[in-house]
Amino acid sequence: MKNTLHVYISLFRKAPFSSIITILYFIVDAVYPAFTAVIFANLFDTVGRFLSGIGSSREPFYFVACYLVARFILDLFNYLFSVTVNTGIFEKGTMYFRIRLYEKLADMPLILFEDVEFLNKKQRAERAVNDEILPMVFYESLQIISAAAATFSVAVVLTKYSIWLLPLSLLSVLPFYITRLVRGKKFYQIRSMQAKGTRKLSYLWGLFTNKDSVKEMRTMGFDGYITDKWTETHDEVRDEMWKIERNDAVSLIFCNILCILGYVISLLVVLWLVLHGDVSIGLLGASMSAFSSMQSATRSFLIYLGQFPEKLSYASDYYTFLDITTDDNGTAIFPKFKEQITLKNVSFQYPNSHKYAVNNINLNVKKGEKVAIVGENGSGKTTLSKLILGMYPEQSGSILYDGERIAKFSKESFYDSVSAVAQDYVAYKLTLRENVALSDVSHMMCDSKITKALRYAGFDLSFCLDEPMGREFGGKELSGGQWQKVAIARGLFKNSDIIFFDEPTSALDPLMEAEVLSSFLKAAKDKTALLISHRVGLCKYVDRIVVMKNGKIVEVGPHKELLSAGGEYARLYTSQESWYKKVPMQLTKSAFSSHSEEPRQKSS
Repeated sequence: MKNTLHVYISLFRKAPFSSIITILYFIVDAVYPAFTAVIFANLFDTVGRFLSGIGSSREPFYFVACYLVARFILDLFNYLFSVTVNTGIFEKGTMYFRIRLYEKLADMPLILFEDVEFLNKKQRAERAVNDEILPMVFYESLQIISAAAATFSVAVVLTKYSIWLLPLSLLSVLPFYITRLVRGKKFYQIRSMQAKGTRKLSYLWGLFTNKDSVKEMRTMGFDGYITDKWTETHDEVRDEMWKIERNDAVSLIFCNILCILGYVISLLVVLWLVLHGDVSIGLLGASMSAFSSMQSATRSFLIYLGQFPEKLSYASDYYTFLDITTDDNGTAIFPKFKEQITLKNVSFQYPNSHKYAVNNINLNVKKGEKVAIVGENGSGKTTLSKLILGMYPEQSGSILYDGERIAKFSKESFYDSVSAVAQDYVAYKLTLRENVALSDVSHMMCDSKITKALRYAGFDLSFCLDEPMGREFGGKELSGGQWQKVAIARGLFKNSDIIFFDEPTSALDPLMEAEVLSSFLKAAKDKTALLISHRVGLCKYVDRIVVMKNGKIVEVGPHKELLSAGGEYARLYTSQESWYKKVPMQLTKSAFSSHSEEPRQKSS
């Protein structure tokens, strides 16, 4: 019930009017069956007395008027309810629960996203939101209370006519409760076990909707294989659910048959009572209406009560996920970076892995230094950069900024002083201006600063800054290399003391890479810069090179020193030397001097 209370509080906070109207509707709906049963009983009796010459002709009209007023009130609330429950409870409520979930995800340590069990919990929490389970907890709990109240009130009316009608109505609908309770738990158990399969199914479906994967599938001719894979996974996920749904449908048919039998038997009992003079003919019509209402209310009560544990299980998944502690965020404000970054005996391994991705790393990076971290794919350089950025917690050893552990600082204040350009950049389908200035929205209208960042990134400045990017919304489509340059410009645009480049030029050819990175070094001349790459063409222009292999640092030093040592760096450089033979020396020199004038930008 704790989770139900959480849902109530959340909805009253987000949609108070809709919540109040919904509760009032269910109150009216609860008393309506018993009220109409009483009205009809009196109506039939007054008509019977009038026809017998005993009663007044006005009495039936009084009860008709009472019924019409009750019906008007119910219809009025029904109209208000139908509008508010959709817009307020389900739309606004689901939006609120989704925002809370995304805020929680934003606070989660990134390392958790490498853990399969965490991803399964995340998937179940997302199901609770996406399937509107949480608003349903509010909605169905009110239905249960309303149906219980209606059942009780109609039961009082029924026992007034005959005590035999009460057990008949209850027994005829009891199978509904048993079926819903058993099936509801079974549904939840199956869906919980299928969290991993559901994620895989969603991923495979995403391949059919992503233009890049569709293009490759068609060109390479393996779209049929992916289709078969999706079909196979879909059948595995749905097979058990289909069996349960089929058994559920059979159970419901059986329950409906029992309900019909109960209703028929009740009619025969009432008819027998009328023939023996135990109840009046007027009460015969009222009891038929009351019994029908009793059966309907009881069935609703038992069905929703049987379904409710399933909804509560999903709500529990959601709130359990929100309750996951995130104790990796410090509280201290990160001061201005002054001296150096220090790594002492830092080691790290991913969840479900027995191998260290980074093993016993010791490194110092001084303020203003330009350091390249290089190595083959899988050498641990990207993991190391995420550790230095505080994205992953150090599992042993310590990472210090000016002598203070990074874990001490709040993520918000730390990231205010840091900028990063990742290999897996995001192509935001917004204007060019927004794409660049998202990293510092307070300067979004500063055209000169935006064009300067784009220039350093080597982007074509003939584009209008307010031109939408991407065909999805009628904008201009960019190539992979152009999108990557926009991502680089976004990283350069942010005012920061430290900047990280993680494979930032992977989509560029060596000539363009040399131009962009040399421009980057100019833009970062007053910053501390770390470049992570498996390509070593521009390493000769940084202050120091850190060479990684199998999660360890195997060499540290400047380009000439490492090249003459004939070690791992020399091997990497020699294997890639042919890529950079066409890169003239003057290219990198010109990159530092050829763009002294601000470029002209196309007017918007």
